[in-house]
Amino acid sequence: MKRNQSGFVLGVIIVVMVLGAAAFFGLYAQNWLFQNQDQTRLTALHQLNDVKQQLLKYAQFQPELYLSDLQANTRTYKEAEKIPGLGYLPCPDLDGDGSVLEAETSCGNPRSGSDDTTGFVFGFLPVGFTTRNIFFGGLQPKQFYYVVDERFVNGNNAYNNGSTGRYAPLNPSLSPAQAPDAGSNALPDGTPPWIDLNGREGYVALIVFPNAVQVFPDGYAQDRTQAGDAQARIGDYLDRRYDGNGGRVNGNADGDRFFFSESSENIGVNDLVVGITLEEWQQAMMARLCAQQDRLASVPEESAYWLNDYDADNNQAGSGWRAWFGDCR
Repeated sequence: MKRNQSGFVLGVIIVVMVLGAAAFFGLYAQNWLFQNQDQTRLTALHQLNDVKQQLLKYAQFQPELYLSDLQANTRTYKEAEKIPGLGYLPCPDLDGDGSVLEAETSCGNPRSGSDDTTGFVFGFLPVGFTTRNIFFGGLQPKQFYYVVDERFVNGNNAYNNGSTGRYAPLNPSLSPAQAPDAGSNALPDGTPPWIDLNGREGYVALIVFPNAVQVFPDGYAQDRTQAGDAQARIGDYLDRRYDGNGGRVNGNADGDRFFFSESSENIGVNDLVVGITLEEWQQAMMARLCAQQDRLASVPEESAYWLNDYDADNNQAGSGWRAWFGDCR
């Protein structure tokens, strides 16, 4: 009888030990998963903010980056009136090769009335500009999505500014050129960007990290193995969004100007989003301008140069930044 009792007790102990071990390792695995997810999130947020700063530097140094062109392996300097001013950002990468080439170099989509699919362009974040020897270190093609107000891109043939192919003048007042160059694409002076993140408008650009692929409540499964350009495959990278009853509402994959970052309120969204506001863009460009005020002030006011006033015939790259010297402290 004692042997049977001893065997029973031993069996109970073994069962308890097995269950305890299973619970321990299950909890360990769960904690490891959460820690791994947190680390992925922290790494992505760090990269997003790093990209943000690199894009601002790209905009700050437009005149230097596009001072010359490489033609037949020979560096050819541009005429002064064709050198872009401060503030321009790149067009998106559409085919996912990491670069902005050929048709991708112009990406206009002028804002049209209340059409929420206009006034911005989107695609993959370009990670290298081989013609300029500019690279965002450590990033891979298709790693991030990129949304930008189309007035701020450095290639936009929707605006008739001679051969510059850009919206001009681009400066803190956002006052478009007068006719005939502004044409029907012009917005009223001072019209801010209307890209919207989490209910707040006024973003010049957004950088989006498409987090892990998902199967959504309505059964749609993301698949990032398929071919296709960034706009056609947006639903495989950016997320749908749902209300508390499981009904689909406006989300990141809808192709309009409204975007959302991961939060408890944004059901279904695991995308991480960092933006550049108009105020941040203005501050960064003013910092560059004011740091070189003394040197730039020596440029003759009547010369064709990005610092001076826009002129449809004689200074198509002019952005009127000289008028902002008074804001330097």
